[in-house]
Amino acid sequence: MNQVTPPLSAPILGPLDPSLLRDELLSEIFADTVARSPDATAVTFGETSLSYAELSDRAEQVAGALAAKGIGRGAFVGLWMSRSLDLHVALLGILRAGAAYIPFDTDAPADRVAECLSDCAAAAILVDAVTAGGVSTPLPAEMLLFPAVLGKAPTGLAPDLRAFGAGSSDPAYAIYTSGSTGKPKAIVISHSNICHYLRSANAVYGIESTDVVFQGASVAFDLSLEEIFVPYLVGASLWVASRQTMAEAEQLPDVLIQAGITVLDTVPTLLSLLPRDVTSLRIIILGGEACPPILAERWCRPGRRIFNSYGPTEATVVATIAEIQPGQPVTIGRPIPNYVCWIVDDSLHLVPPGTTGELLIGGPGIAAGYLGRPELTAEKFIANPWESGGLAPVLYRSGDAVSLNETGNLAFHGRIDDQVKIRGFRVELGEIEARMAAYPGIHQAATALRTDDGIERLVAYLVSDKPVDSAALREALRSQLPTYMVPSHYLNLPELPRLISGKLDRKALKSIPLGTVAAEDQEPPATQTEAALLEAARRVFPGQSIPFTADFFTDLGGHSLLAAKFVSAVRETPALSSLTLNEIYAQRSLRAMAALLDIRAPAAG
Repeated sequence: MNQVTPPLSAPILGPLDPSLLRDELLSEIFADTVARSPDATAVTFGETSLSYAELSDRAEQVAGALAAKGIGRGAFVGLWMSRSLDLHVALLGILRAGAAYIPFDTDAPADRVAECLSDCAAAAILVDAVTAGGVSTPLPAEMLLFPAVLGKAPTGLAPDLRAFGAGSSDPAYAIYTSGSTGKPKAIVISHSNICHYLRSANAVYGIESTDVVFQGASVAFDLSLEEIFVPYLVGASLWVASRQTMAEAEQLPDVLIQAGITVLDTVPTLLSLLPRDVTSLRIIILGGEACPPILAERWCRPGRRIFNSYGPTEATVVATIAEIQPGQPVTIGRPIPNYVCWIVDDSLHLVPPGTTGELLIGGPGIAAGYLGRPELTAEKFIANPWESGGLAPVLYRSGDAVSLNETGNLAFHGRIDDQVKIRGFRVELGEIEARMAAYPGIHQAATALRTDDGIERLVAYLVSDKPVDSAALREALRSQLPTYMVPSHYLNLPELPRLISGKLDRKALKSIPLGTVAAEDQEPPATQTEAALLEAARRVFPGQSIPFTADFFTDLGGHSLLAAKFVSAVRETPALSSLTLNEIYAQRSLRAMAALLDIRAPAAG
């Protein structure tokens, strides 16, 4: 009997729409909306709102200030500012000057910022008083303090970009992601990449000029491009969340309703923290990490559309989108307009439907490669061996494992390499491991992203002559890596688990118990309130001793999401339900929190 060979996967095509392919600049998309709707509200932060005309005028000033310094087309300009209207003015000003912006998170270590600025030979970096205060040694690019720099420039110097030869192939921005060698790498996105993406994505989302869009992502995360520029494309209103707003997950639904937010674009983790529905929402866009089915079911409502988006930075923000329906499996859907995907095995041969393989992505959003990294570019960006109508001459090897299900949608199965995503940020575990291996006394180091007790965390595994001081190591890593890349838990091991091939067994790492803390290693609580806070903290930081004077963030490895989970755990004790997230940030230690609570309502006994 002849064996039937299963059919190979055909290209997975998005809708073809040539009208979305235009010769335009990102600043021109914004300028078109300014001309069309100058008096419409463009952006709101706190109690202040700017119309499109007012925002444009301020961005022109920034462009003029940069032009006065000879900074324009072809230059990279760093953007390292805290959440504010000024941040959005500065971002648009850099683009209006013809330069490409390099965004950094507010909490980025100055050493890492300097490393990236040096790598791209940045002409300058715009900072505010908050970020400038974190710089103790000179940066390898001129530091321009915002808004003081505006007062030093003559007006009317914003250039005519087209007259200077600017075109859609010029860089618009570059995102630095972690690299497996320990050195961050820049993905350069052109104006044609991002402008096509905005039009293509909104052909699916359907955001309109009447919408109010929540902007909560860091500009260092490319999800922010979708949050910011799709509204600018259609003339919608952008509502920018403060750091405090992002921290208070329990109050966020009320804040969103009061602000009239109709579009929420966020990572599933944040949505899962919201305790109740936001009735004003008509569109929810999820991305940056896998979407749990239970989350989709919880938020589906008549009249509301929920999208699950997927895409690496190299493919410009998002490459595939699925609309989530109640009772249906959650997938990453199909390619957006003018994109195409294939699924291949290790030898880059097509696999049959239903078989798991690596996802290859093609389309107008595929970047030209990594800045100054030709070998890595050649490895990840490959010539397309299949016919695609000319839209996908180059394919990006995503490193993500997917399969084509029976409905013709892409099912996501995780990574096929050592890269992970945590809180929406893409992380190469090799970079963290390289930094730890350089620490004195450590012979070997490994890292895993694992979920314990429903909490996602980075865990470090160390082999050394003697137990490593985790607080000191964490502090050393915080000076070199973004906060989201610093492990929150550290385990000392006699040796790392290996496969027969000798490679690190990452699956075995995730199964190693985080351990229990011996009674003699845990400081006893001094009061009833401290005992209750300790029990809540143990649920957030399992398997580690928790000194009552330890800083929740710098010593214990906490972050905003863990703080939100800690508050929820504490509030299960009615007498302690008044504790707020802001008080965790202010008090920092369990002892200080307990003292505050006891002053407010002294514990019995």
